[in-house]
Amino acid sequence: MKIINKKSNNISNMKKIPILLVISLVMLLLSNNCSLACTGFTYSEGEQVLVGSNEDWNDYDFWIRFLVAEKDTYGRLIFENDWPIPPDPNWRCPQAGMNDQGLFYDCFATPYLLPVNSSYKPHYYNSSDHYKYSLESYCLSVCSTIEEVLDLYDSYNLEHMERYQVLWVDKTGASIIIEGDDIVFKQGEYQVVTNFIQTHPELGGYPCWRYNTAVDMLDNMNDLTVEYFSAICNATHQTGTYPSVYSGVYDLNEEILYLYYFYNYDNVVVIDLNEELLLGEHVYFLADLFESFNQPPDKPNTPIGPVSGKIGKKFTYESQTTDPDNDQLNYIFDWGDGTNSGWQGPVNSGDKFEASHRWIIQGSFNIKVKARDSKGLESEWSDPITVTIPRNRESILSFNLLEWIFERFPNMFPIIRYLIGQ
Repeated sequence: MKIINKKSNNISNMKKIPILLVISLVMLLLSNNCSLACTGFTYSEGEQVLVGSNEDWNDYDFWIRFLVAEKDTYGRLIFENDWPIPPDPNWRCPQAGMNDQGLFYDCFATPYLLPVNSSYKPHYYNSSDHYKYSLESYCLSVCSTIEEVLDLYDSYNLEHMERYQVLWVDKTGASIIIEGDDIVFKQGEYQVVTNFIQTHPELGGYPCWRYNTAVDMLDNMNDLTVEYFSAICNATHQTGTYPSVYSGVYDLNEEILYLYYFYNYDNVVVIDLNEELLLGEHVYFLADLFESFNQPPDKPNTPIGPVSGKIGKKFTYESQTTDPDNDQLNYIFDWGDGTNSGWQGPVNSGDKFEASHRWIIQGSFNIKVKARDSKGLESEWSDPITVTIPRNRESILSFNLLEWIFERFPNMFPIIRYLIGQ
């Protein structure tokens, strides 16, 4: 594996609905809501086949696992992220990959559409497969062509694909988008996928600026190169809450991956799949591969704010720090009562950041904060400030539970208002 630093060119009455029921319903709805992001595209010209992709997500923890060939499987690399499936809390979700036969896949979130045409077929599960539940990773382990992938998909129930689609590309240049019941074959020299369902664009997500940008750049491409594909990744990358955590350009005939981190296309890690497979099964934490290009934020200042108060009263605290690379920063406050603010931001390096909290029990609580830069590196925790919340009958009686809930889970309010008819 080579690490290269380069310059590129490029919701009636509340009594009618028990509050716990409302909360349960809302959390269920929220758990089924996914952010629609990511971009994929491929182009083939003669024997050269390239694939580009941006992985846009709000969890920065990704791994690359290398699995060596065995008697009935091919060697492969798999991108994993934390998406535990009960009863396997330690299971990591395979999200994309390439094998030593030049076969590639990547998954893309979509609006809800339940596949029905294969409901009579068995669901995929294989206890001997490293990922057990993933049809995609199984296909990558035993298939070398699009035709073989289609044969395997045809054997299984695809209801699990109700919220995603998959781009498959092989080294001949053949590519398909499997949407569940429908399959979109490549027409011409290239194919592009984002997060709308191409056979049902009315479901939402179209028109998609990322899709249109990639199409336009592929239409106007003069030379099929890794540099041009990284430029398309750059033109379609996202920032903010769901940034492009990593981007990849895959050369399927050479079986080489050009890997970029947090839309920095000047720095590239070049991964030769066959060289990595000679090292046996192993895993890289994605951020570690780019550590030499980035430094973590400095330790934040001790939070500033009230040191005593009443149960249920909102208190606001602020802190700040800087980043050696001048990256934007997200902050998380640990409130000392078993809860935290979640990652919030981003803000510019050096800017002050505020967060508020209500304590619903008495006690003394140590508040601390840390920062995370746009490339996923985290600072150490700040020194704490202690807030004391004494027991007080007046404050307990005045505590507004619903207000606390709406502040803690802001996305719940429209759904709860709808459910109770306000």
